[in-house]
Order: sequence, then C-alpha cells, then structure tokens
Amino acid sequence: MKQIFIFIASALLLLQSSHAFPRAKRNAEVVLALFQNSSSEEVDPKVQLVVTTLNDIVQISKWVLEKGSVVVNNAVKELEALPVQDELLRANITRMSKIGTESAQIKPAEDEQSILKLLDYMVSFTEMMADYESMPDDSKQKAALKTALENNGYNKLEKDYEEKVEQLTKDFDQEFGKYVSGLTPAEKVDEVKLLKWYDDYKAETDEDKKFDKFGDFFDQIS
Repeated sequence: MKQIFIFIASALLLLQSSHAFPRAKRNAEVVLALFQNSSSEEVDPKVQLVVTTLNDIVQISKWVLEKGSVVVNNAVKELEALPVQDELLRANITRMSKIGTESAQIKPAEDEQSILKLLDYMVSFTEMMADYESMPDDSKQKAALKTALENNGYNKLEKDYEEKVEQLTKDFDQEFGKYVSGLTPAEKVDEVKLLKWYDDYKAETDEDKKFDKFGDFFDQIS
C-alpha cells in the first residue's frame, strides 16, 4: 500500500500547515469549505481540482480503514492465539491492535478535524503495512504476520486497493486535463510550475518514482 502513502501524507501536510503559514491557511480553508459544502457559486478551477482530488483521497482512505481494520483486527486475534510469541512479534501485535482498533472507529469526514484525523489514521495504517511489506521474506516475523493477514483477506484487500489507486490516477488525469483546457495563454504562463510538474509526472516510467512525483501535487498549490 505504499503507492498512495506520500500522496496522502502530502494532503495531510497541506491541511496541517494551515495552522502555521498564512498563505497555506487561506488555501486549506477554501479547500475545506468547498469540500464540506459544495457551492453553486463560481469556484476557482484550480481550487476545484484540489477539492476533487482531496475528496478522492478521503474516499479511498475511508474505504481502506473500514476494510483494512477488519482484516487487521481478525489477524490480531489469530496472532494472539499463537502459543509462542517473542518480544518482536508481541510488539507487532500490539501495534496492529492499536491501529486496527482506531481505524475501525473512524467517523465520516465532515469537518476539518475529522478529515485530518482520517488522513492521519490512514498514514499510520499505510506505514504499518509498508513496514510489514518491507520485512525480509525469510524472517519468522514476516511468515507469522503473512499467514495471519492472508488468512483474513489481505490479498483481496490489496488487490482491490490497487484497483482504486489506479482509478484515482485516471480520474486525476481527466480532471487535470479539464483544468488545463480552461486556462488562457496568460494563465498557462502563471501556472508554468504546475504544468511542468505534471509533464514530469506523466513522463516518469518508474512506478515508485511516479508516485513520489504524484505526492508533490499538493506542494504546487500550498
């Protein structure tokens, strides 16, 4: 689940920075206001692009936490039943239990704090799964966690997640294309940094590096 981690962390940083930097504060406040209450008034196309993208991220995060918490909490029950548990395995079980329990209690993202909390939980969840995936395949820890997770639906969760991330990038390309098509020549000059970022993002062929660049999107508007 590492693909979207940087992207979500970047979105979280944008919203958190609203408490520290005046310009970022204005941007984040506008984004949150539009995200929470769609308005019939004319909206700056760039802000609308951000709102649409943030909404897609929130929806994926909500889905991952709802489905993932079930997988993790059931895996924890299986792991806790193991007769032999060393200190490292016990630490992993404790971490999984804490994050799984928190993720299961997430509420709908209706205001700034709930959006921040949801994204924060998603960062914790994806960090935990990234740590699991980076464990040596021949380690006893990886074997125990792998068995418990896969017995409780992790493979399907990961497959469905990858499909959702792929759809997110397709939707983003479509929305970005709409945004660019509406720019005047003068506006394109003003947005040269953002357009250059998008060209670099589209040109990247390495999957990991591509998502690293994808994660820089919110930096372009903060």
